[in-house]
Amino acid sequence: MVKVLKILVIMFLILIVISTIYFVIEDVLGGSPKPVIRGLGQFFLNNTYNIYYKKWWSGSPETVTAILWDYRGLDTIFETTVLYIAIIGCMVLAYKPLTNILKKYDKEKHGLTLIVKTAVKIIIVLIAIVSINLALRGYISPGGGFAGGSAYAVAPLIIIAGYSIYYLLSMGYSLNKSAILRSIGLVILVIIALAPLMYHGYILQNQMKTHTLFPGYPVNIGPFYIGGSLIFMNIGEFLIVSMEFIMIFILISLYLRGGEES
Repeated sequence: MVKVLKILVIMFLILIVISTIYFVIEDVLGGSPKPVIRGLGQFFLNNTYNIYYKKWWSGSPETVTAILWDYRGLDTIFETTVLYIAIIGCMVLAYKPLTNILKKYDKEKHGLTLIVKTAVKIIIVLIAIVSINLALRGYISPGGGFAGGSAYAVAPLIIIAGYSIYYLLSMGYSLNKSAILRSIGLVILVIIALAPLMYHGYILQNQMKTHTLFPGYPVNIGPFYIGGSLIFMNIGEFLIVSMEFIMIFILISLYLRGGEES
């Protein structure tokens, strides 16, 4: 009877996996491209960067960023807030038990070979450049704050692997500094989101609308095109995401090191 039950459970799980794969493929690939664009997609294509009709435009040629921060910005703010609160929970649970672990170690005695460490130094510079570029140019090209922040967080992760968690902390990375920078990112998002209310606009308003007094964030500053509020939103998101991932990596590394010593 137990054997039969196990077989039934395995068959059921296989059926779920196959069904899930099928529906994911169908939804993602969806067969051949449809000749007709749906109404919502047509709206975004027509209005995201329409310099001739600015009633609904976002001032950004990068439609994905425009959707995330302008057309459905509240949803993005809520997602960021959920991640923010989750990290607070991790800090509360794991911070105090790990604070004494660092006292036993010398950062110079850990890490891999000199060749690996040299390669790490080169790679982390490239990662920093690429990630910052992703964040700052996310309003005109693929990227954005989340993509840039996620990419930047890879650099300290590589440092942990090539050197050690103790070397990373000696470079100035820490839970406290990361928490402060993360909070600065959140403050940037809040200020940019609420500033239009001072001019009888609405939360997260980016460009001027006919039914509000808010003139909209500038699309250009001198010769530089900045895409209104979108560049500032990407900077705030970059700080939040990168610092939160770094905090996670530090906590996990300290936890694993503490487990090795117990």
